[in-house]
Amino acid sequence: MKNSKEIIVTFGAHADDLEIGMGATITKYKQEGKGVIGVIFSSGEKSSPWLKEKYISESRREEAKKIGEFIGCKLTLFFGLHDMKLQEEIKKAKVKRAVKNIINHYKPKTIFTHSKFDPHPDHKAVNKAVFDALDSVDPKKKISVYVFEVWNVLNETTPRMYVDVAKTFGRKIEAMKKFKSQKVFIYTLMLPVILRAFFCGLHAKCRFAERFYKIR
Repeated sequence: MKNSKEIIVTFGAHADDLEIGMGATITKYKQEGKGVIGVIFSSGEKSSPWLKEKYISESRREEAKKIGEFIGCKLTLFFGLHDMKLQEEIKKAKVKRAVKNIINHYKPKTIFTHSKFDPHPDHKAVNKAVFDALDSVDPKKKISVYVFEVWNVLNETTPRMYVDVAKTFGRKIEAMKKFKSQKVFIYTLMLPVILRAFFCGLHAKCRFAERFYKIR
């Protein structure tokens, strides 16, 4: 990490959220020499309810690490909390302190996480945890903070950043397809992800783009 020109930390609720929300941008940042760290809050045990939770948690963690490396993450960290219980577990597990420690340790110039307007309760919980931690970080660090879209329906009113991902969008789609444990959910989102990237590309005057909202 010390050799990277810039450190970027991304916080996602589930193992596939970073790929869905900003997978092509992560690959682009990697190509630009930036070091990207992925932080995953949940264990993913609810993705396949017919399997034992311990087995699916371990297999999803390995799956997420490999796919994270595939798109360009130098490191993927896991908090191991439970799916659909993040709101209550974040309070008990002292996650705010853990998030703050990650920020202070890696000293990122930019942070990405879920939008508070994402309807998924786990995504909202991660957004709150990240911003609660940021409120306790030294303001002199001057960290730029953006949110990405997963299940979002409405556009936000904060300033937007469009990243031209025409050259890396294909790798994002490949990465999404690699989530075998999340096959049903991934393919449900595949078309909306492609359409969103296409229309964002129209705004950015490129073939495909990923959109982010600047919060800080």
